[in-house]
Amino acid sequence: MVGAVEIERGEIGAIPYAAVGSGRPVVVSSGLWPATGVAGDRFVRGVLAPVRRLAAQRRLIVVNRWAGLPANLTMTDLAAGYADSIRAALDGPVDLVGTSTGGSIAQQVAADHPDVIRRLVLLSTACRLGPYGRQLQALVAAELRGGQVRRALGAGAADLAPPGLRTLARGVGWAAARRVVTSASAAADLAATIEAEDAFDLAKCERPIEAKTLIIGGGRDRYYGAGLFQETAALIPGSLLRLFPRRGHIGVTADPRAQAMIAGFLTAPRAE
Repeated sequence: MVGAVEIERGEIGAIPYAAVGSGRPVVVSSGLWPATGVAGDRFVRGVLAPVRRLAAQRRLIVVNRWAGLPANLTMTDLAAGYADSIRAALDGPVDLVGTSTGGSIAQQVAADHPDVIRRLVLLSTACRLGPYGRQLQALVAAELRGGQVRRALGAGAADLAPPGLRTLARGVGWAAARRVVTSASAAADLAATIEAEDAFDLAKCERPIEAKTLIIGGGRDRYYGAGLFQETAALIPGSLLRLFPRRGHIGVTADPRAQAMIAGFLTAPRAE
């Protein structure tokens, strides 16, 4: 179990990482998190939850964006940083799992840098954000750019919560904001990441993704939706799409069936 072992931390290239286990690496690109880096064991264990079945046989490596991002950041920039770090610090192509925003980065890595990817898992992420997701993220980014960090994190937390808990979640996000986003530069990093994802569209990448790919999504995901998951599968030749009609953006990542699918996909013999 991931929760029962010590978490190793360091950097691969410029990117902070946290890792558990040993064996062939599985790199997990985290969803949008207010802070850069991989501080906090609870954060790391949460990111690793979808792949925890692999902890006994693989080295699980969580990566998150680094600090000091430029205001005009693009997904191409983030992908280049991830790919350079993988080449510099890891042995050979890796399995890459990307969730939500981390999945947008993972798609760009796979499209632009096919040499670093063995297999790709896209979880609760699609070829681009849907209209609702883009609208929400634009609101959060605007609040961050305007110095309204509490309002930004309150809005984001409320939207992720179930309907009956949104007022409470907004208050928790508002109260925790200054402990998570600790400076103006940290707020700018978060805004830059959001804006980069808002502009991302796999259909506009110069090359299609070549890696063997598994796409898992929830039919009730408000940020993407079944239509965009299906479009993503159409854009990635030979990809496998698994939809859970009654799951939302967060619920599908915790579904044991999805976790079993990921483990099976990443451990299956590779056809040469």
